[in-house]
Amino acid sequence: MLEFVRRNRIVCTSGLLLLFSLILLSTSASTRRRMDPLTGIVLDGMWPLQRATAATVQALAGAWRTYVDLVGIRQENERLRRRVVELEQQAIRLAEVEQTDKRLEEVLNFRATLVGDLIVANIIARDPLPWFSSLTIDKGAADGVQKNAAVLSPFGVVGQTMTAGRHATRILLLTDHNSGIDAVVQRSRARGIVEGALDGRCVMKYVKRGEDLEVGDRVVTSGLDGIFPKGIMIGEVTRVTRGTRGLLQVADIQPSVPLDRIEEVLVARGAVQSAEQLP
Repeated sequence: MLEFVRRNRIVCTSGLLLLFSLILLSTSASTRRRMDPLTGIVLDGMWPLQRATAATVQALAGAWRTYVDLVGIRQENERLRRRVVELEQQAIRLAEVEQTDKRLEEVLNFRATLVGDLIVANIIARDPLPWFSSLTIDKGAADGVQKNAAVLSPFGVVGQTMTAGRHATRILLLTDHNSGIDAVVQRSRARGIVEGALDGRCVMKYVKRGEDLEVGDRVVTSGLDGIFPKGIMIGEVTRVTRGTRGLLQVADIQPSVPLDRIEEVLVARGAVQSAEQLP
């Protein structure tokens, strides 16, 4: 008998526990309103296990909810990051449009001070060679652009057209050594020719030695070369060189146009003059 119980102790133990549970249930059913001391002892014994089980279930549920929340937050953060990138790109585009509108407004305001046929063109290329000063615009013969036409900006003289294709034109800048502009000193009315220098500067040559010429003087177009209208800003005198002998003096000129930053220009299509010069 003992050997049988030892071999089947698990089955016997389970059977006793099941029988014990049935007795408790029958006793509880028959005496609902009467407190059974044995039931209380069992409840007290089971309470720590029940509390531990409930705590474990709550912890697992909380961990699952936290995981779900973290996944949702991660997805929301990714969506917000993408939105921030989109808004930054949109802000950059809007800022660029605003800058373009501002530049075009300045060009159109300057256009209103001139009388003649002019067209707005965009700069699409710059000459990379250091010994040439030129750029390319997106207007050509199909737009009425011709060779040796004045190219201007709200800051002053840019240069003149050199080679006109059908839809693009190369511009010879006033800083190129092949350029020459008939100019006059605005204060003293001393005349000379502004030419480009090999180092990207401009010089005013053929000024009579006795003419009044000082650092800080403004130099403008004279209008006598048949290309540029009269009174357009060329630049400012930065140095005056007078030799001990000779009849002429030379002045270094700083161009008024920021040639490395301009993006739009006005190109003359025929004779152009300043509205202020009209009678």
